[in-house]
Amino acid sequence: MELSRKQWLVEAQKLEKRGEAGPAAQAYTRAGAHDDAVRVSLSAGNFVGAGQALLRSIDYDRRKRFALDAKQRKVVLKAAICFSRGGDVRLAVELFLAAGERSRAVGLLQEAGDFVNAARVEADPTGQGELAGYDSQESAVPEAAASADAARNLERAGKLDAALEAYSRLKQWSNAAALARRLGHVEQAASLFSEAGEPFQAAVCFREMRDADQELQHLVKVAPADAHYREACVRAIAMACDRALLSFELEQLVGKFVDAGPASDDEVDACYRLAQLFDTHEAPENAALCYRKILGVRPGYRDVADRLRAAETDFRGAAAKDYERVFKEELALREAAKRHEAPPAAASTANDKESLGELPVLPELPDLPELPEAAAPLGSQAGRHGSAPTPALHTRMLSSPDGRPPSAVAGPSAPAAAPAAVEPGSTWGVATQFGFQGVALEEGALVNRRYRLEKKIGQGGIGAVWKAVDLELDETIAIKFLGAQFVDEETLGRFKQEVSLSRHFNHPNIIRMYDIGTCADQKYITMELLSGHDLGEIMRRGPLALDQGLALLVQACHALQVVHDRGVIHRDIKPDNFFITDDGVLKVMDFGIAKRHSASRGLTRAGMMAGTPQYMAPEQASNFGGVTHLADLYALGCIAYQMFTGAVPFDADEVMPILMAHMSRPPEPPRQRNPAISTELEAVILRLLAKKPEDRVQSCRELAEILLRLRPTGDAG
Repeated sequence: MELSRKQWLVEAQKLEKRGEAGPAAQAYTRAGAHDDAVRVSLSAGNFVGAGQALLRSIDYDRRKRFALDAKQRKVVLKAAICFSRGGDVRLAVELFLAAGERSRAVGLLQEAGDFVNAARVEADPTGQGELAGYDSQESAVPEAAASADAARNLERAGKLDAALEAYSRLKQWSNAAALARRLGHVEQAASLFSEAGEPFQAAVCFREMRDADQELQHLVKVAPADAHYREACVRAIAMACDRALLSFELEQLVGKFVDAGPASDDEVDACYRLAQLFDTHEAPENAALCYRKILGVRPGYRDVADRLRAAETDFRGAAAKDYERVFKEELALREAAKRHEAPPAAASTANDKESLGELPVLPELPDLPELPEAAAPLGSQAGRHGSAPTPALHTRMLSSPDGRPPSAVAGPSAPAAAPAAVEPGSTWGVATQFGFQGVALEEGALVNRRYRLEKKIGQGGIGAVWKAVDLELDETIAIKFLGAQFVDEETLGRFKQEVSLSRHFNHPNIIRMYDIGTCADQKYITMELLSGHDLGEIMRRGPLALDQGLALLVQACHALQVVHDRGVIHRDIKPDNFFITDDGVLKVMDFGIAKRHSASRGLTRAGMMAGTPQYMAPEQASNFGGVTHLADLYALGCIAYQMFTGAVPFDADEVMPILMAHMSRPPEPPRQRNPAISTELEAVILRLLAKKPEDRVQSCRELAEILLRLRPTGDAG
């Protein structure tokens, strides 16, 4: 007998209380409570399910393409956002177009790297064209609902195995997982709950299987909106403390838990153990926050008051030492710069005569003896043709004021102990007792019999960058040669980390690094060849247009979310590390000082500070090794501020005043510098620049959604 709507509603409420989000959403839909179905689906992170529930609430059928009224348009727009977050780009684009949001459809395709379809949609004012390269299948919502009825009938008839198969075929993972659990298939249930976006239920299954690693991996994925969130935090903290493991994922999980404070004996104990874990991992600021939360509900709990004083002392002491060290380093750098400054320009001849009188006339110097002709470097054109080598020139990259690609500008070589032939910008190799053995960096030269150099495209402080052809793969790449004098073990370790991380990301908004190689005892890096300008160069021309700036920031958010999801924090987000290609694609670069928790004690030394002061979060100056992904979000706030006002939030001639301003001074509201900025955008920027990490936007995914809502609607109907 079919249940009534009221009975379905009661059943849905029971399922929701048990934490079975998928079945609960289905039951709410059967009861006609579509808003509740959407709410439960979103709480479980099931964005596709939420989008389907929204479409069912208005009986939307894409095949009919009926005109939408204002209310329906709003629902379809929400559904489009849900499907875009759920990864169904085709349906999301179709719904954006149906809602009259053509610019959003184009933006979504561009963010997905599908510039071909983006251009087609932008050029098609009707919004009726099919997307190329996507399955042109009809909406599965009505058919899925009918099939789901059949699956439920099988379940009510006691044919559980058949119902499990039917649910799995329909990709209704929550229903399938619940059935697998009833049937005692715990391992299958764990996998299905994970697929359904119900990590807590998956963790429970893994706990029954005594698979602690998988249990912890799923506990840290539980969202704050989940009914079992606080229970997941308590359990995850206990497991992490038993292992003395403080991971990036655990810190993300417990943020809201700590911020709200403990509400039971178990939670107080968990908060205490978490504080000890922070202490063990040299994060006294986080430990102090936990102790304060405990004292707020249990003033006399254990030795919390003493531990809080110790943590605060440690934090202040570490910060003071860091500031003192930075200040001394800055003074030392300035003194060194003064010692190497060129002497002041000579005064006029008249002044010289006044102060020195007439200078004596010196006799002519004898001619110098003839010197033997210098030997050309091994492998150079000069050596092959027997002519004297041309003295090398220093080169530097300059930007054209009209926005043309940078060009190499030559200037006289500075005096050096090494002969001109070993200038790192032109020749690359190693000095031996027999002379300089290396490879001339010139057009047509071969490196390791694989890379043929075609054109020099850049000269930096530690080496030259060339356009080259990989002869084995027949691909054009960029190859960067590292001067031997700059490559110590630490620097090499950072380059290796950058290549390693790049291989893991594989995202269109992250530069691809291929490999590190060695030739003649020297190092080189091969990477993706890009054509365009870095964001710093673009922003030096003045503030960006709103739509252009927001589009670039959204691309940066998509890239950094991938980075953060893999437990990596960039720690040097700045305009110069965002490269904008000629096609308008943003590429995040330079992961040399990135932090990943699996190796957080490797390249990052205790007491070390790195980054760029103008974009450095307050906590990064005092606890560089302990920062979270929220430091990257702060840096994005600095970039956004500069992008739309033309200036960074804080700047000075010295490092210390900049760092102190980040820590203590509120930034000048962006609208005071540029009144054209909207109040909504100003609020987002100031939120990103919050001194406390917990007060900022909490993820790049969330920030991208906010920024997309701020983009001009353009063709919205």
